[in-house]
Amino acid sequence: MARLWTAASSSRGRSGQVAVVTGAGRGIGCAVAAELDTRGYRLVLGDIDGDAAQHTASSLSDAVGVSADMCDPVAVAGLSRTALDRFGRIDVWVNNAGLVPDGLLQLQSIQLLHRLVQVNLEGVLYGCREALLVMAEQGSGHVVNVASMCASKPLAGLAAYSATKAAVVALSEALRRETRQMGAVEVSAVLPYLVDTQAGRGLRPVLVRPRTSQEVARAVAGVLRRPRAHVYVPGHLRWGLSCLALLPQPLRDIVDDTLDTDRIAMAVNHAARASYREDLARWYLDQSPGSGDIVRPARVGGTGASKDRGAPA
Repeated sequence: MARLWTAASSSRGRSGQVAVVTGAGRGIGCAVAAELDTRGYRLVLGDIDGDAAQHTASSLSDAVGVSADMCDPVAVAGLSRTALDRFGRIDVWVNNAGLVPDGLLQLQSIQLLHRLVQVNLEGVLYGCREALLVMAEQGSGHVVNVASMCASKPLAGLAAYSATKAAVVALSEALRRETRQMGAVEVSAVLPYLVDTQAGRGLRPVLVRPRTSQEVARAVAGVLRRPRAHVYVPGHLRWGLSCLALLPQPLRDIVDDTLDTDRIAMAVNHAARASYREDLARWYLDQSPGSGDIVRPARVGGTGASKDRGAPA
């Protein structure tokens, strides 16, 4: 069950639209909450880390922090219930909570892969369902699903992650068609490039600098203002990825090899990713920090030697 914290409301007493944001304790979710707060939204913020949700909510004008695991449909329903009980409606639902494990697929634990699918896909399904139950009755609302450019350009070392984000984009597109009969209900997907958050640290960008959480937050606010099916961050990469997708596979491989795109997630800085891996273990893998591997070291030729790529140092 969800636990609730309420921030002291600002004396400005805003009475704007109501938004639910998941994964709002840090990173992109925290930035989205702050951006929507400046635009007059009243907010319900969910995060598996209740203290982080409380901290975010406490800095905003009219916000509620809810400790909620998006893998739990009861907890997700609790977010909706909190919004309706406190504010009476839901105008926006931002599905942002997600995991970003790196490494070769065969070396990632079954438990990690299970949790990845639960958070990145099942949690989004539960969030969309709860939001649309309310929005269909209201006849208005906007669901924004934070996906990734990996949905359009899957990356080696992020195979499972890329698959979940591609599923989120497919879900968003299908729901966009379903909601056409619901009045003014919109569904959008936001696809960022690498973002300079704890989850993205240690990945190695190619050609384009990592984006900031604030840039993604502004993109979310922008798609709420002018609804579109997909928004890329930065926007210009959409055209490059679209052109790349038109090339035959051998040419795409040449482009990838020339740009060395595999290094993004196959040659990560393990020291920079250490704190994020610790958080994954603590919050999602039922492990105390350091008690187990998120990615098992590869065995080379039966000697027990560990590969340098795709396994934590």
